[in-house]
Amino acid sequence: MKKLFFAMLLPFVIAACSGQQNDKTQQAEEQITEVTVGNFNTMAGELVGKTVMIKGTADHICKHDGKKLFLIDVNSEGRVKVVTGEDMAAFDAANEGLDFIVTGTVAETIVDEAYLQEWEESLKSEEAENPHLEDGQKAEEGEDHHSNEDAYEQIARYRQKMAEQGVDKLSFYHIVAISYEIEKE
Repeated sequence: MKKLFFAMLLPFVIAACSGQQNDKTQQAEEQITEVTVGNFNTMAGELVGKTVMIKGTADHICKHDGKKLFLIDVNSEGRVKVVTGEDMAAFDAANEGLDFIVTGTVAETIVDEAYLQEWEESLKSEEAENPHLEDGQKAEEGEDHHSNEDAYEQIARYRQKMAEQGVDKLSFYHIVAISYEIEKE
């Protein structure tokens, strides 16, 4: 009798376990929020630390190290910065202009006075270590590198923006890529 009871109970247990697995798979899929280039900046504050999927055209891929990709959408305003995640290969600059589908985690960079002072100290330290570099430029020809002069100008712009807005910090959002694919036409 016990064997018959367990034999009849077994299909219910299997179905229950199967249902739980399907629920977990469905929950994992639901946790990815689809965003667009046009709505990313308005939604990003609520999505920090969460997984998103975004589609866009690669407007620029940094040639220096391939760790940054900027997505645009020809049908909307905005530009979204995507950086490579840990253990992820660099983006190939040859793919600039192609359409990407990126899955990643939304991250926030907070720019405040402490951040700006640390940045300035880093620039000064770099200049002291490499006095032969003019305006922070790399000595080798053809390298894509931003100058320290540009960095100091950016620092000034951030300070001006905080003053104009009457805030003591600025938040900038980007996506740390987990995976990506190039959309086939």
